[in-house]
Amino acid sequence: MVMWIAKMKFWHKNSLTIEAAKKFNVTILAFPMNTVIDEKIAYLTSGHLIIGDKKSKEKYFEFISKQPKYRNIEIEGDFVVYAYQAPIKETHLQMYFTPDIFFIKPVTVKPDGFEYIEFGSWKKENLTGFLKKVKKWIKISDFSIRKEKVTDIYLPHLMPKLTDKQKTAVSIAYQQGYYDYPKKTNIDKLAKTMKLSPSTFQEHLRKAEEKLMPFLLENTLGR
Repeated sequence: MVMWIAKMKFWHKNSLTIEAAKKFNVTILAFPMNTVIDEKIAYLTSGHLIIGDKKSKEKYFEFISKQPKYRNIEIEGDFVVYAYQAPIKETHLQMYFTPDIFFIKPVTVKPDGFEYIEFGSWKKENLTGFLKKVKKWIKISDFSIRKEKVTDIYLPHLMPKLTDKQKTAVSIAYQQGYYDYPKKTNIDKLAKTMKLSPSTFQEHLRKAEEKLMPFLLENTLGR
């Protein structure tokens, strides 16, 4: 299908997610699920998949567990689901979405202090109208909008189970740019981060990739 797609990199004040990503050096893949707004309160349900080393993830989960606005927190492995309660005057991206706008990919929050989102609609004015509302309270670093063919829309699924060392290996590799093109690091440097020999680190990474690849293929090519 062909539709209008907007991509945005932005920052805003009072974001607990941005604060946590920077503070604990983790990458957060956020999956907005539901939004209910009454006269005074907004109830937002969301899920977060946390990417980082074991200690950083533990600190992240401890951090959100202490936040009074987070309710009904459920943690399963690296994934957490919660309900967020806030006054309607509070600025939160999820509150400004309409039935005509939807996420193409999960929201990515990186340790650089920015959120990255990609969302779409059938009409360009839906996206420009959304931008007009939110730019009053967010600082946009990069924005683009264009009409293009969309062949797949990402939906969250439970991830395959990895051992702690496998999770750490693939998380470090991802965060430090091993999967970028061109690569920003190599196996020797990554192994030093985990204080392992290159061969041992590569084995943990290989086993993690071995479990992740079927999951990724089944949920993309298999649809």
